[in-house]
Amino acid sequence: MESYARKAGALTGVDPRFGVPALVTITEPESTFNNQRWRADTVDANARGRIVADGHPQNCSRGATLCIPTTFAAFHQEETATTPYAVVATRCATINDVRDRYRVDRAGSNFASCVQQANPKRSARGY
Repeated sequence: MESYARKAGALTGVDPRFGVPALVTITEPESTFNNQRWRADTVDANARGRIVADGHPQNCSRGATLCIPTTFAAFHQEETATTPYAVVATRCATINDVRDRYRVDRAGSNFASCVQQANPKRSARGY
């Protein structure tokens, strides 16, 4: 899992000292490192809307960091896959989202302090 986090960090300019632990911490409770869980979360609060081509509700969270489609589209990183099911692509979108929403700095040095879900010393909660 760290290799995906390193690649996403490299593409977005996040220092691996901060980005790798933050992304691994986010991914663990979201997916429990289970590839099947990375497909879609069809029981979360976002799991609504018509069933779309991938067989899941339109708005349900998808991918390793469970991005909703609108967030993935808004924060998609150039040079990555256009599907949230691609681990690097969804992690890049998550980095770009938290930079915007929580003011995580370019290097990611405040990633864990700004995003509770990225801090292994704090209990997980939505972001």
